Amino acid sequence: LRAAAERGRLIHALLERLPAVAAERRVDVAARWLEGAGGVADPAMRSELAAAALGVIADPDFAELFGPEALAEAPIAAVVAGGHVVSGTADRLLVTDDGVLVVDFKTGRRAPATLDDVPPYHLRQMAAYVAALEVVFPGRQVVAGLLYTAGPVLYALPDALLATHKPGFAAAEQSLI
Repeated sequence: LRAAAERGRLIHALLERLPAVAAERRVDVAARWLEGAGGVADPAMRSELAAAALGVIADPDFAELFGPEALAEAPIAAVVAGGHVVSGTADRLLVTDDGVLVVDFKTGRRAPATLDDVPPYHLRQMAAYVAALEVVFPGRQVVAGLLYTAGPVLYALPDALLATHKPGFAAAEQSLI
């Protein structure tokens, strides 16, 4: 369990750092960072971790997330409906004139097979981010996704699904019983 958490932390760090590096330098930068700051002594492990992160960054389906306009580790904070305070850090945030795209990385060894298999706590996290971003960026469509690096697979999270997980929903539901 500890090794999986460390693997996830290292891949997450690479996904944060590497998009700003010129594509032709990413392999070398990843290897150097993993060996130095990452503390990964095993060359095979460094190679595997770098390949996992670089595969996600290079995937054309994710280009927008890793483009120059997207923000990494973007803080989110707002008071949402019902007076609930939402505070967190989005792994990637892309704000345009028309909309907001918020994505969180999940770096476990397995990705859920389908959207129905996404853990409820991941959905609660993203629903809270959407609720906060709707306050911060009124009038813009907020779209959320979860990027499971093990696939890699990006699940777009439908509004209807997130609505059942927004802050305060469970409390409101309980008061109706």
